[in-house]
Amino acid sequence: MTGATGPTGATGVAGVTGATGVAGVTGATGVAGATGATGVAGATGATGATGVTGATGTTGATGVAGATGATGASGATGAAGATGAAGATGATGATGVTGVIGATGTAGVTGATGATGATGETGATGPNFAAVGFSAFLSTLTISTSTQLSNWSVANPYFSNAAFNAVTGNFTVPVTGRYSILATVNYSTTAALAVNLGAGVNPYFAVQRTSPTATSLINGLLPILNVNIALLLTLRAVLGSGAVTLAGEVTLSAGDVIGLFYVANGLTISLNVGNGSTNGVVWSMHELT
Repeated sequence: MTGATGPTGATGVAGVTGATGVAGVTGATGVAGATGATGVAGATGATGATGVTGATGTTGATGVAGATGATGASGATGAAGATGAAGATGATGATGVTGVIGATGTAGVTGATGATGATGETGATGPNFAAVGFSAFLSTLTISTSTQLSNWSVANPYFSNAAFNAVTGNFTVPVTGRYSILATVNYSTTAALAVNLGAGVNPYFAVQRTSPTATSLINGLLPILNVNIALLLTLRAVLGSGAVTLAGEVTLSAGDVIGLFYVANGLTISLNVGNGSTNGVVWSMHELT
């Protein structure tokens, strides 16, 4: 229901109408009289009090929806827009899984065997250590001056060579080549250590070439005891016993004569070289190339 209408406010008083002007004399059209002044507007009446708002009426039920209108015709297709800028390149995708290895192909037919090459020339025969070389033993020899060691034994287990003279101790090189030289000389002396040696006395054993030119190949000094205690003892003497070892490799020419020597070099006491069958002297030489 519609709420009741509130009372209408009072109407304001109308303004006073101005007096009408006097009509002119008929004939010539008179001059129109001046328009009277507009009357003063009456005062506005006071506004009536607002009526009490009526209670809101109950909302009426929603009317039934009208039928959908027919679809309008499709508009014409608009012109194609300009092509947009190319997008940024995307990140590289992950590497794909490795494919399965294919089956091994069938082996090809074996080729025909090539012809055998010609046999090369036979190389030169290498040195025979048993034939070109010797090993000799000297059991004992007493010496006091420089001398060549002689009277060697080549009995088993030692052995000789046609180029080695065991009596003289000379080895005549049969062919030019490189030779190894080994010698171990054991010795002893009964001289007292009180026998003092001079500063320049240095006895030694040596393997020497005596022909065609005298040449010292390998030397080995005898061990010397050298003591100097101020105001008490000064002594330089050969040790009572010892061993000298000679070892080396040298190039020799066919016809060279080689021997093992003792060089006293100023020593005057006697040496017992060899000291018997156990601690003798062993000397050997062999061709290497």
